[in-house]
Parts: sequence; C-alpha cells; structure tokens
Amino acid sequence: MKAKVSGYTRNKGISIWMEQPYPGAGGRHRQTLSYGSSPDLSLSSRQALAREVWDVRSIYRQQGLYTPDIRRSLQQVIKQNKLTWVGTFNKVRNRR
Repeated sequence: MKAKVSGYTRNKGISIWMEQPYPGAGGRHRQTLSYGSSPDLSLSSRQALAREVWDVRSIYRQQGLYTPDIRRSLQQVIKQNKLTWVGTFNKVRNRR
C-alpha cells in the first residue's frame, strides 16, 4: 500500500487479527500468501485487497473455521479500507 497510496503508513493499515504464536512456528498468519514477502506492485489496490481477503477466507475454510463472525470481520476490513482510503479501492472500468 505504501507504494500505491499517498499518506499510507503501516500504523494506519487496516487488518484482521490472525493467530500467530510468538515465538514459534505455525499459526494462520504465516499461512497467508503475503506473509514474509514483498507486495505484488502489479496489482491494483483493489485487486490486492481482494486477494488478501480471499486468501484469509480460504485458510479459515480449509480449517473448517469459516464462520459468520469471520465473514463479518472480513467484510469490515473491506469497508474500513474503503472509508479510510476513499477512491483507492474503486473499480476501474475496462476501456475497449
């Protein structure tokens, strides 16, 4: 986000809490596609957010833990990002 959104800093990021034992190994956070890697700057902010939400949802579903509470939390992450970074997550129309 830093590279794509003016004024963004890590302490302003919207997130969802996921299990990650410390110190230790395992935990859901470490299972995410983005854990420990650089962001894919070829994606739009909207695409990156969708990818992250899909990834978290998949992890919880695979573990049989995807509940209405998790769904609401992910929807809240999307909503808060859209409200905090107005215009950043707008859908871009295909120009043909």
